Formats: sequence, structure tokens, C-alpha cells
Amino acid sequence: MNLSADAPLSLAESIFCAADTAEEHGDFTLAASLFLQAALMGDGAAMSRLAILYESGQGVSWDVEASVAWDRRAIDAGYAASRFNLGITCRRSGQIRQARYWFERALEHGDNDAALELAKLYAVSGRERDTVRGYLQQVLNSEDVFPSSKEEAAEMLAVLDQASAKAGPYQTGAQP
Repeated sequence: MNLSADAPLSLAESIFCAADTAEEHGDFTLAASLFLQAALMGDGAAMSRLAILYESGQGVSWDVEASVAWDRRAIDAGYAASRFNLGITCRRSGQIRQARYWFERALEHGDNDAALELAKLYAVSGRERDTVRGYLQQVLNSEDVFPSSKEEAAEMLAVLDQASAKAGPYQTGAQP
């Protein structure tokens, strides 16, 4: 999407902006209709936003399959953020391996917020503390993550450090 001040907006970008405004004002039905128009014109960001609406059931009937299909189309159109979105959708629908796959792809394409989601997936196993710690450190060392991701990573790391101190070195992955 080209939103620089001196470049004219394409029709798809103009429709996207109108959809974004409608969504901000709570008119999800109009937003979905407009995102669909822009998506059908090839706008990857509109495809991704439409996927989010399908995943949440806002403005359209809740439809995980449609959400996944639109995110895949967005990825094919070059919209990288949909990899992260697919990870969220898969995790919410209980497809943990698929969620991990999409978060890993998002991370490979520079979405460092995906490292936090991977840390959460690995945190369910006490055997993966080093992996969790590595992902959390990646979030904390990144310049391009949401501030809320950094805050959550710091909180998770503090909890992990407390648990590691109580468990002792053998349980944290260190050799006996």
C-alpha cells in the first residue's frame, strides 16, 4: 500500500482507507464489503483485514476457512503480516503445529512479534526453557516489535527466571 503524502492513492488504496475508517467507527459490515472490493482488486492488506474479520465474525459470518483462504491469498499477493495472522488463527482453532509453522514463517520474514508467539507455544513444556528464553530475548532485543510485545516478553522472562531459580540447574537444561 502506497500511503506517502505526495503519491496519489490507487482505487484499491482509496477503498481500503474507506474500509479502515468504517471499521474504526464500528461499521464492520461496511468495512467487510469495502475490504472485499479492495481485496478483489489485488490489495494484500485488504485481503488480510478481511481474513481478520472472518476469523472474528465481525461484519461477516464467522468462517475460519474463509479467514485462512484470504490470509493465504494475502501472502501470495506479498502481504507478509498474514503469516502471523495465520499463526493466530491456527492457534485459536487448536492447530498448534500449523500455528508454529506460520509463526516460524512470519519470523523468517522479519516479523519479530512472532517470536513472542513461538515463546508462548514452547512455554507449555518445561523442557523447552532455553528455546523460550531465546525467543523472548529476540523480542526484547528487537527494534521493530510492538511495545506490548516487549512488555509481555519481559514479564514472561521474569517468570521463567523465577521458575528456573526454584527448579535448579538440572531442570533448566544445564548438564548435571
